[in-house]
Amino acid sequence: MARQFVANHKPIEPHGLLIAGSGTALTAPIDTPQTWDIFCRVIDNFGDIGVTWRLARLLTDEHGKAVRLWVDDLSALSRLMPATDVAAEIQKIHDIEVCRWSTDFPDATPATVVIEAFGCTLPDRYIAAMPGHCQVWFNFEYFTAEAWAVGCHGLPSPQPNGVAKIFAFPGIQPGTGGLLREAALLTDRQKFLQQPDVRLTWAARWHIPLPSDHSLAILLFGYENAALSGLLNALITSPTAITAYLPEGRLLNAARTALKTPDLAPGAVLHQGALTLHVLAFLPQVEFDRLLWLCDINFVRGEDSLSRAVWAGKTLIWQIYPTGDNAHWAKLDALLAEYGRTLEPSALQAWQQLNRDWNAQIFIPAHWDAVIAALPELRAQAEQQMRHLSEGEELAQWLVKTANQRLQCATI
Repeated sequence: MARQFVANHKPIEPHGLLIAGSGTALTAPIDTPQTWDIFCRVIDNFGDIGVTWRLARLLTDEHGKAVRLWVDDLSALSRLMPATDVAAEIQKIHDIEVCRWSTDFPDATPATVVIEAFGCTLPDRYIAAMPGHCQVWFNFEYFTAEAWAVGCHGLPSPQPNGVAKIFAFPGIQPGTGGLLREAALLTDRQKFLQQPDVRLTWAARWHIPLPSDHSLAILLFGYENAALSGLLNALITSPTAITAYLPEGRLLNAARTALKTPDLAPGAVLHQGALTLHVLAFLPQVEFDRLLWLCDINFVRGEDSLSRAVWAGKTLIWQIYPTGDNAHWAKLDALLAEYGRTLEPSALQAWQQLNRDWNAQIFIPAHWDAVIAALPELRAQAEQQMRHLSEGEELAQWLVKTANQRLQCATI
């Protein structure tokens, strides 16, 4: 599983960050104790940057680490964090040093702890400079609930530059790294759900109409999906009032086709049958979490929104990022088995089938009806899983704990 690298550049100067050719240091020295570098390439829309930005925030806000985030697409970060200056080579956002990861990589001293997110492959000159600076190197992998991840999580992999790379697997089963979670997340969720004034203030701030007390609230967030037409028809003909939220993004294109409304845009409200559909402007990351809390069923996609749907404690339908070799099906089935293991057989079958249908881009009305019938049990199970997982490993905490252990061993 280990990815191999060849160090073919000489080490760089041990202080600061230089823009190539400028000769001007742009930051203070980075080789202080417990500095952290995180590298991210934006591939899966907002999943990669969503996870790494949350991780950077947790390491900074809750663990007091000096974090530098290298990202190749600042425009993606700007959607999650509007304060981002997409033209800047380097900037400070919430005490995190955000650096543009360009093809012409600048001279930069490696941090004490380095996180290579999602197999993004570090720059050659950075890898060559790691010995003598980097003490801990994490290979931060994609989420999986597959059984093999337990045996691989935490394993070191020797690298040609002499710095071992440690595999870190996010997951929901014991023996993996857990999921990213802020210390106050569940408390904030409880306040949001139990205090109407908190919801009203939030809804007014972000121009999001709240669902009525008697409607079923559904979030539709995903990639383009041919099954959306059938789902929308089921919502329109539902015997129960439906409030659906469709955030700006790729699924909106499919909705325009399915509803024959090519001008559907953020801010629009569509009433058809039992369905009231609100098209939402793109929300900052923290506010998207609250939208998940608001809904009864959350259709989510990719990495970041999956983990936040788990912490929302609501019924989730996951559209996994598809792979050319169809390996994503085994990954989907592993989640469906592990996350749904406490469900009764009929509810489990209904929930698993709808997840598989959605990923196969087909819609079968009977499978949707089965999920609606099982919704009370699915709601209770999602809440139970959220509480259970909150008692286990938290991913940022695991990374900090493991880094501390490695650093301690290095000084003995």
